[in-house]
Amino acid sequence: MQMLLEELTTVVCQEIDHYRRLLGLVRRERGRIVRGQLAGLIEVTRQKEALASTLTQLERSRSSLLARLASALDQEPGAITLGRAAALLQGEYGETLHALVTEFRGVIGQLVAAHDVNRTLLDRSMALVQGSLEIFHPVVDRPPTYGAGGRFNGAAHSVAVLNQTA
Repeated sequence: MQMLLEELTTVVCQEIDHYRRLLGLVRRERGRIVRGQLAGLIEVTRQKEALASTLTQLERSRSSLLARLASALDQEPGAITLGRAAALLQGEYGETLHALVTEFRGVIGQLVAAHDVNRTLLDRSMALVQGSLEIFHPVVDRPPTYGAGGRFNGAAHSVAVLNQTA
């Protein structure tokens, strides 16, 4: 069982490390969003996708190890989480897992907060772009045409621009 717990500890440490890297990428992504660097944003997104793939593999390993640990502790295979394992184990391994669970939760909390900031920035950017496009919407809907005698036909006589009439 000692070897199983060492494997589990190693995998969880790797997951935390990868989530920290992901947090760094999300923060870098924020800078790209603010500066409008589309090429840099695309590159950061590629790196995030590669990390997500690695994290998926690590999560599968952790789940497998937790299932084996559940069996060793005479528990239902799906009933053991890291937090529950930390509570069930006594001594050094219980303390180590408890510390890792706390660290894991902290990193995930930071990641969620950083992601929420980026989402808000992107939402506001999209609202700004949509607002800018709506300025041109009346012109695109009914483009001005000229009739006999050089008069405008079917076009609005004024276009509202930022709450002013032009």
